[in-house]
Amino acid sequence: MKYKQQQSGFTLVETLIAVLILSISIGALLSLAAGGFYSVRYSRNQIVANNLLQESLEYVRNTRDTAFLNNVSWQDWQSTLKTNTSGVQTGLDSDGCFSQEGCFVDPYALSGNIKKCSPSSCPNVLYYPDNSFYGYSNSYPFSTGTTPYQTSFIRKITVKPSSTIDDQVVVTGTISWLNGTTTRSVSQSILITNWRP
Repeated sequence: MKYKQQQSGFTLVETLIAVLILSISIGALLSLAAGGFYSVRYSRNQIVANNLLQESLEYVRNTRDTAFLNNVSWQDWQSTLKTNTSGVQTGLDSDGCFSQEGCFVDPYALSGNIKKCSPSSCPNVLYYPDNSFYGYSNSYPFSTGTTPYQTSFIRKITVKPSSTIDDQVVVTGTISWLNGTTTRSVSQSILITNWRP
C-alpha cells in the first residue's frame, strides 16, 4: 500500500500575510529615511542662513569701524546706510536701511555694497557652485564664469535709532528661506554704538 506524501509549504493566506508584513516594514524604513533627509536639509539650510545673517551684521559693524578709523563722523557713517536700490547714497532719513523695506548687503561687490530693497522684497541670494559661494552679482571679479543659481534665501537689514541713547543704532538682520514648502526665518539684532564721541 502506497502512502500519499504530504507536501509542506505556505498557503495563500500565509503568503499574503508575509507580503503584508514585508510591505509595512519597508514602508516604515522609507518613512524614516525621508524624515532623515528632511532633517539633513533643514540643518544645512539653518547653518547657511545663520552664516549669511552673521555676514550681513558683521559687514555693517565693519563699515562703522572703518569709517571711524578714517575719521568719518557718526552722522556721516549713518548716511552711508541711506542708499537707493543701486547702492547710491541718498542721505535721506527715510531711505536705505532706515526704511521699512530695509536693505541688503553685498560685501563682495566692487561698489554699492549696501543697497535698498525694492518695495516688494529684497532679492534672493545666489549660489555659485564652482566657488561654493553666496552672493548677488553675476560679475564678481573672482567668479569663474559659471552661472549661479537662485536660492530661496532672502536676507534683509533694517536700522533704527536706539530709543534710549542718541549715539546708538539697532541693526536687525532677518533671513528667510524655504525648507520644502515651509518658510523658515531667523532674526538677530545687534547694538552699534558711537564709540568715538
